[in-house]
Parts: sequence; C-alpha cells; structure tokens
Amino acid sequence: MEKKLIVIKQDKRRNGDFFADIFKDNGWKLETIDLSAGELLPKSFENNDGLLILSKTANVFEQSSWPLTVYT
Repeated sequence: MEKKLIVIKQDKRRNGDFFADIFKDNGWKLETIDLSAGELLPKSFENNDGLLILSKTANVFEQSSWPLTVYT
C-alpha cells in the first residue's frame, strides 16, 4: 500500500529533492505545499502517513525574526 507524505516548504531555497527521491524510492507518494509561494495548509492532516517540513535555519536568539505561528 502506498504511503502519503506531505512536504511543507517555508523557503524558496529549500527544494527537498534529496529527501523526495529517498521517499519516492521507498514507495511514498508526495504532496508538496509551498508556503513561500502563498499555498495554504490543509485544514486537516488526516489520511496522511507523514509530514516533512523544510525551513530556514533559525537560532534561539532569532526569536523576534521567527515568530511562532499557530494554526488551528
């Protein structure tokens, strides 16, 4: 049975091709959501088997530059 992985991109420079190839080679179907292109998150992550989030590197002292966003 094919497993479904949602890939969330938060930065245009993070393409995730390396990870995508590994997952595809192991039978995963990928759905990519590009937040940097204005795509929206789904209301639910039900019926998915995994979630991969690609983001910029942030350090603890950069909290004011990277506010926490909570989706409900």
